[in-house]
Amino acid sequence: MPQNPFREWRKECEVVQKEMDRLIKSGRPQTPEERQVRQLQFTALIERRDAAARNLLAAGSSTENKKLESET
Repeated sequence: MPQNPFREWRKECEVVQKEMDRLIKSGRPQTPEERQVRQLQFTALIERRDAAARNLLAAGSSTENKKLESET
């Protein structure tokens, strides 16, 4: 049975947040190259979190459409 879309979203957000916290706690990057890598890592994590939110919204929209179809 597939998981609840909200639970999937919440789990993904928690994983992303833990990774962001790990990056923050690892200290300030010393070189421009390290800063660029860090920026790319954060960008990827933000995109991952946004994708999880889009999936949640799509699942909610899909569920709502099924409800409307069953009422007609």
